[in-house]
Amino acid sequence: MRLWGQTGEQPAGWVAAADPVHLEARLDHLSLHPLPGLSAGEVGEIFGYLRESLAEGPVEFASFDDFGYVRGQQPMATASASPELAQGSSPEAFLPPSTEARAHDRLQGEIQMCLHEAAFNRRRARAGMLPVNGLWLWGGGVAPPRAMQSTGSTLPALFSDDPLFKGYWLSVSASVSDWAGDLDACLEASPDGFVAVVPNGEAAGGGIDMHLSSLRHMVRRGRLHRATVLFADGLLVDRGRWDALQLWRRGATGKESGPA
Repeated sequence: MRLWGQTGEQPAGWVAAADPVHLEARLDHLSLHPLPGLSAGEVGEIFGYLRESLAEGPVEFASFDDFGYVRGQQPMATASASPELAQGSSPEAFLPPSTEARAHDRLQGEIQMCLHEAAFNRRRARAGMLPVNGLWLWGGGVAPPRAMQSTGSTLPALFSDDPLFKGYWLSVSASVSDWAGDLDACLEASPDGFVAVVPNGEAAGGGIDMHLSSLRHMVRRGRLHRATVLFADGLLVDRGRWDALQLWRRGATGKESGPA
């Protein structure tokens, strides 16, 4: 889905995301560390090196902008979550069971041996950065046929720069646009409702307060009937225009017991 969102075209054949990571060896287990901030040029160098070094392997290595992928003639079991979700954890918790993991583990061993002496890792070591000593393979599969939405299940317009979200929306022929920069612009472009994914950089610091304030004004003024906000840590807030007018009863103990 991520590749679909990047290219705008349905990928053909089996493909899996392949994200460069650092696997830290601890006393009795490995710990996974994603490596955000790699440029498209760095990702291209990593995958070009793997493509040349493992040309006879079971998969083809490819990169698109600052994301990497592997393609294969045969399906392969891959991790159940992205490296961001598995960050700091032991990889085994997310990897396929041993009965299904032979092809995956064999490929991982070849990748790790190949990366060990790579020139870009020597440069990273001199700069005091963690080496790229593995690829996190996840989300493997074959893209489903593009679906046409039924009248009762139409997704609202999406405003996002996240290719994974874009891929899901494109797979069901829903409206997809780049992040518009602010929520007012999203509402102007899609007055019947929308889904917006605020980039992490904009949500950091006080940026999220600005977007939440804008959303609150939209709901209070009736420009939006209801707003649902899902934060990165899983917290979900759902508020409608009239929620601010709810009355709370007090029980015998004086504690609030619920809306009247």
